[in-house]
Parts: sequence; structure tokens; C-alpha cells
Amino acid sequence: MQLTTILTTLLATVAIAAPAPAPEAIAEPAPILEARAQDLIDLWKNKNFLDLKFTGSANVGDCKNLPSNFNDISSSGKAKAGFRCTIWVDKDCKGTGFSFNQNPGSASFPDWINDKASSWKCVKA
Repeated sequence: MQLTTILTTLLATVAIAAPAPAPEAIAEPAPILEARAQDLIDLWKNKNFLDLKFTGSANVGDCKNLPSNFNDISSSGKAKAGFRCTIWVDKDCKGTGFSFNQNPGSASFPDWINDKASSWKCVKA
């Protein structure tokens, strides 16, 4: 009889220690992939890529206004590799624009936009 009690107790202990069956996996919705801002443009205060430098980050194809400390002072610029960038005289990418790529970029903006750029946008080249 003691053997029966010991076996019953042992089986009860094993049953309690056994892991519960895994719940059914709940399907979660696929994550939404968002475009990530990346460095797309470099602008310099002076010609020949000299003096203060602004590096603009955005999602490809988004128009960005230049920050107040770089509005109306750009004289040269380069797009990052694989992109073509346009700067505009007016904010919100309006008005007349001037485009350039990475190599050679534009070491000297034309007079009509030199020190007048207010916004920019870059696209895949």
C-alpha cells in the first residue's frame, strides 16, 4: 500500500511539473515599413565647397525648406551618391530651381540662385 501511495504522489508531482501545452500562435499584422530620412545633400556657404556646410536629411523626393541659418547663403553644393538634388529660390520648392548631382556637383551656383536658395529636394539619379 505504501508503494501505491508513493507512486500516486510521484505521478501527481510529475503531472504538476509538466509544461502546459503552448497556446496557438496569434498572427500579428505585418509591420508597416516607413521610409527613413537619409543624408541627401551638402551645401556650402562659399563657392568651391568652402566654409560652413549644411547636410540635409529627408526622405527621397520630399521637399525641405532650408533652416534659417542656411537660408539665402548657399553658394555651392553636392548631392550624395546616387541622387540628383534641386535647390529653389523660394520655400516649399517653388519658383525657379537649379539641379546638380554628386560628381562634380556645383562648385559655383549661377548668380540668379547664388545666396538665394530657400528649399531643396533630392531624387534618385
